[in-house]
Amino acid sequence: MKNFFIFLVCLLPSSLALASQELQTLIRCHEALDGKADARTMKLDLSSPTPFLWNTGKKIYFVTADSIAVLENKFAGKDIVLRLDEKHQPFYRKISFLKDGSVGTVSFEDVKSAQKEKAETPHAQLDEASLSALTKELVRQMDSVTGEYQNKYDPQGTIESLNVCRAVKSPAMQKSLEKQIAFYEKLVKKKNPGAYSNSNSKKSGGTQ
Repeated sequence: MKNFFIFLVCLLPSSLALASQELQTLIRCHEALDGKADARTMKLDLSSPTPFLWNTGKKIYFVTADSIAVLENKFAGKDIVLRLDEKHQPFYRKISFLKDGSVGTVSFEDVKSAQKEKAETPHAQLDEASLSALTKELVRQMDSVTGEYQNKYDPQGTIESLNVCRAVKSPAMQKSLEKQIAFYEKLVKKKNPGAYSNSNSKKSGGTQ
């Protein structure tokens, strides 16, 4: 029994490390999709990849640099002050909710001390359920990429951004990614047919 307890103690840091690595991969994918997909997420700091939130209706997830926090959505028609721990520092935002429970606006103004005392503080957690929920949202965003017209103006840049998500260990993500990449590769070939033909001729020339 003692040995089993020691095994669990040793396993816990390893599991947390793997979960933390997975979170960093998902954050990079989210940042790569920013402006290229139909996102239900909303940034809480415009100068940094984190924190950001996404509202599923019943729950609101808050992604920080090293964790995911969750609140039950009981804020329809209300204004709240949110407190998160971002990079080991307190982080505050005032959020206004519409009557249907969706996020209306996020204020980037400084929060007053009196408001901070009443802040909603979600419990940070980094578990399989929260990571899975974020992965599903990113897959949904990846599925929507071809519907965003602005991506067609720079197909090569879009491909480079999407490839960041290749590190996400999800069969659904990989399937969606391959579909999107194939679509934009066709656009690249249409825009630069000469470049592709020259490249192909060089390859064939080298094999003769």
